[in-house]
Amino acid sequence: MPIASEGIGERARYRNSAIGLGAFLLLYVSWQLLGWIPGSRQNVGDLLLLPVDAGAALAAWWASRRCAPAGALRSFWRLLALALAAETLGDVVQAVYEVGFHSSPYPSLADPLYLAFYPLVLLALLRIPVGPPTRGKRIRTTLDAATIVVGGGAIVWYLVLGPTALEDGQSVLAMTVSLAFPIGDLFLLAGLAVVLLGQSPMAVRGPLKLITAALTMGILADVLYGDGQLHRTYAAGDFTDTLYVLEFSAFALAGARQQPQRSEAATSAADSSQRLSRASWLPFVSVAIGLGVLLGVERSSPFFPDVSLVLIVIVLSVLVGVRQYLAQRELLQTQAALRDSERVKDEFLSVVGHELRTPLTSIRGSLGLLEGGVLGELPEDAANMVAVAVLNTERLGRLVNDILDIERMAVGGLSLEPAAVDAAELVRQSIQVIQATADAAGVTLRSDVADLTVLADADRIVQALVNLLGNAVKFSDRGGVVTLTVERHRGGGLFSVRDRGRGIPADRLESIFERFRQVDASDARERGGTGLGLPIARGIVEQHGGRMWAESGAGAGSTLRFSLPLAGVDRERRRPRPAQRPVRV
Repeated sequence: MPIASEGIGERARYRNSAIGLGAFLLLYVSWQLLGWIPGSRQNVGDLLLLPVDAGAALAAWWASRRCAPAGALRSFWRLLALALAAETLGDVVQAVYEVGFHSSPYPSLADPLYLAFYPLVLLALLRIPVGPPTRGKRIRTTLDAATIVVGGGAIVWYLVLGPTALEDGQSVLAMTVSLAFPIGDLFLLAGLAVVLLGQSPMAVRGPLKLITAALTMGILADVLYGDGQLHRTYAAGDFTDTLYVLEFSAFALAGARQQPQRSEAATSAADSSQRLSRASWLPFVSVAIGLGVLLGVERSSPFFPDVSLVLIVIVLSVLVGVRQYLAQRELLQTQAALRDSERVKDEFLSVVGHELRTPLTSIRGSLGLLEGGVLGELPEDAANMVAVAVLNTERLGRLVNDILDIERMAVGGLSLEPAAVDAAELVRQSIQVIQATADAAGVTLRSDVADLTVLADADRIVQALVNLLGNAVKFSDRGGVVTLTVERHRGGGLFSVRDRGRGIPADRLESIFERFRQVDASDARERGGTGLGLPIARGIVEQHGGRMWAESGAGAGSTLRFSLPLAGVDRERRRPRPAQRPVRV
């Protein structure tokens, strides 16, 4: 209960933060459009930026407090909070210059604070765990990050860095500071690429999306600001300033979204089972954007020799070519590993199907003879031991059959003999099979079956129903009720197995149908089972042309449903007959 209430409190905090920032953005945009706040746009813009800066720094610091047990994440948020605090102090100094002295020197005391933002954010990004640093992964990440930086750097070079370096009349200090900002953006772009192309922990993926959006808007704003300053087109309070406000609003939302962490284990290792990162397309997008900007600038107003364009194209082509070669080599290695695993799997199935099941059947038969007293009555202790051996032998036999069934389904080798069968008969046979198990568990079985006929292989559907009923009984408390219903639904038969047990969390309603997966890892030890019953049941239903799914809420029981097509006889019976025309006499 405390964990649930804490989760509700975190969601409420995030919602309230989003509402507050949304109201502030509405205020800011309305001022930009209508200019209803008195004073110069420069002064008002500087002052309006301060609360969102401070809010972002406080949100990051509060996030570090919620991640205190997780050392890496705590360091990440603390460094980010320091970076945002430095940016806030820089804006305070800049506001003092503009509002108090009505002018700002360049460089000013605010610039060292602004520049401190870049290394602090870069260090923060590098504190995020991105999985084990294998050699192949390091090479891939380096190539992808270099491609992103070169592609994005082409934009910065042609719009800001190059013109700044060629501008006359600047002091060495002023030129150094002017060049430091776009170079800092390139370093941030590299750090962001490393994190996005890695496998970050689940605990930070939500906030990381907002941080990515914030840094992207910040880099874009820096490029537009530098270009505007060079061409004398920047005006205080224009779209560029809006990007800065959106940047720090995204930072504030990221800090508010960070969930509390109770241990280092949840964040120290990346999830190696996650699918290919969605950021894997970033290098190719970067190449396209970079080359597009280069060609556009060169065609409109070339101010650099063509050799610079050629060099950047060559570098991008080499990076992409090497990365493609590595990807092709990894693909061949993966295919070879898959072939080896398929061979091992086939050998394993051969052993299970022939070398294990045959002697297991013989052992079960011999134990059955002993239990039946064919060789004489056994002492009580010996009889109990034989009974336990029979139960475990049957369980092992079911596991062998389940493994063989699941593999046949995977290759489409499960033979079906569909025929018109009464749904009530399927329910009766299924309950008859599972009744003894339900009685031993103190669970009542109930059924409510509509009069309909389905097209199905009776034995296989009974197998699926037994798996569902057994699963419902296993997770029901003593005195509970499991209900099996059959009804017409959308031109087919809908089978539903409902229990009143602990339920299934919403994020696992689909994963329970994966092989060897259970809601809780301890279920296999405490309640038995192999985690193959539901995958087999779904496979049987899908090969009948039906669909199986789960509905549940934590603590509210669960319902597993599947659909089957109606038999032709039932369809004919359900088809409305045409109205007879009246006969005129």
